[in-house]
Amino acid sequence: MFLDERRMTKDERTALALFSKSGVSLVTVLLFMLVATIAATATYKWLTSEGRSSASRMRQNEAYQSALAGIESARSWMTYNANETGAIIKQYKDGKNAPIKLTDRLAAFVRAGQHYDVYLVGVNTENTTYKLKILSEGPSRNGAAKHSEVA
Repeated sequence: MFLDERRMTKDERTALALFSKSGVSLVTVLLFMLVATIAATATYKWLTSEGRSSASRMRQNEAYQSALAGIESARSWMTYNANETGAIIKQYKDGKNAPIKLTDRLAAFVRAGQHYDVYLVGVNTENTTYKLKILSEGPSRNGAAKHSEVA
């Protein structure tokens, strides 16, 4: 099975050299193609997962901003409607501290595209300055994320 190069003709040696070189280059090309395929697949998966996590962060931020908008709306409403705020505090105390939904009363402060639910969940009337605990729940635009904020 061993080839004796001394007995081969010049054409046989050339054919043997071409055959052995093309085999090595074919293996090399196939290895490079394999590495390129693996790299392309890994890059694609990394880029697509990055896009999903960015969208997730955006939805969570939208929900957070909605919750904050609900708290700010409730504070503004209470500032300009002191009599109604006093009536809601009385209703909260008479109802044995059951949460009261304030969302319907805040309709004047809601901007287009904002959605939130605001509840009065706590009242401290021991001092002359009352302290109210407000819970605001804000969803993202498509409702996929939700955030609750208490103030």
